[in-house]
Amino acid sequence: MYIAEKIVEKCENSKRDWRRGASGNRTLKIDQEHYNECGKTKLIEEIVALKNKGLLSVKWITLNSDVESISFRVENLPRFYELQDSKPKEGSLNFQTKQEEADFYIRLIKNELAEGIHLGWIRDYYNYLLSRFEIGKILPKETKKLLIYIKCFRGIDEIIGSGTIMYKRVFSKKYLGNSKIFEEKAQEHIIQTIRKYWDEIDDAMDAQTILEQVFIKEYAQELEVKGPLCIEIENCALGKKICINTGDFLFGTVLNSATLENSRILPEQPEIRKVMTIENKANFVSAPYDEHTLYIFSHGYLSPKERDFLIQLQEVLEQGENQVEYLHSGDLDYGGIKIFEYEKKRIFPKLKPYQMDVETFDRYIQYGEPIKPETLEKIKALNVSEFSRLIDRILETGKGIEQESFLI
Repeated sequence: MYIAEKIVEKCENSKRDWRRGASGNRTLKIDQEHYNECGKTKLIEEIVALKNKGLLSVKWITLNSDVESISFRVENLPRFYELQDSKPKEGSLNFQTKQEEADFYIRLIKNELAEGIHLGWIRDYYNYLLSRFEIGKILPKETKKLLIYIKCFRGIDEIIGSGTIMYKRVFSKKYLGNSKIFEEKAQEHIIQTIRKYWDEIDDAMDAQTILEQVFIKEYAQELEVKGPLCIEIENCALGKKICINTGDFLFGTVLNSATLENSRILPEQPEIRKVMTIENKANFVSAPYDEHTLYIFSHGYLSPKERDFLIQLQEVLEQGENQVEYLHSGDLDYGGIKIFEYEKKRIFPKLKPYQMDVETFDRYIQYGEPIKPETLEKIKALNVSEFSRLIDRILETGKGIEQESFLI
């Protein structure tokens, strides 16, 4: 029945009228669009039939011919659902009532919480969703995507718990049944939620970096190093352990994810005096080999596996006799400062900036690029003691300098 569907539509588009226990009188104005969609004769017949059943009252322009508006009680909404052409299917996803849909997702989220989601920030997000459902404000707007999102968060909880790195398309295939669904339908929302609810996420992280923090990789994880480092790799196929000194690779080498997982840093190390992380690839490649310096290409924010490896490195080095200096070289801008702050907080507590000072800034100011006003506001709010003078200089000029400028 056309008019029943319009009444249902009006109630479901409201904040509260669709909810269990709602009450009150509502009015629906009848206009030419309704006549065109339903046909005037059929529309008048439906209105008269519903009036005779006591389900609505009518304000006529011309009795039994032209209607100005109809009024109905919200308490009768279940009757209007029954009179629609499409009946609700209890227990399925083809819900016709918004209340049934809300009940379904409330049960689903509560089951997820009860069945052991371990990560606190996912639980916080689920509790937020429950509070929104309970006051009638269903989020996200495309509610049925919650089925996809919940599968993703369950997967993230599992892989972080196990410490297993998973390629993005493999993650999508395993948890969503198709290798492309995650990227097409879920990735944006998942990233927004991680950014909002997990306090480990830095606001300067891009989408790919955020996914890396939850062990979802776009491609194989690789840590590039240049300089002396002795590691022992377990070779299960040959049943023996292999010792490697990366210092033998004068131009640098790559430790992929499998190497990071199956190797340990040996307690006896070459005479490493400096460990330097470098944000940009060109600068890392151009850094001259030094038998006492271990360079690490940080590519921005280091992933969890890379962090664990470098924390292990620091523990070994701190037990040795050498006094080791920890340095970071990056862009002279908001991102560069945030990356330094992140590394110092989570990896190297003794970290110091290298070529990230006012003198370096002024030397390369001709290559400076304007910073957006909103980013300048973020820089103004930074409180990183190592960069107080540099921050003032950036704010004074309104410019930032990319590290690649040092190579010109």
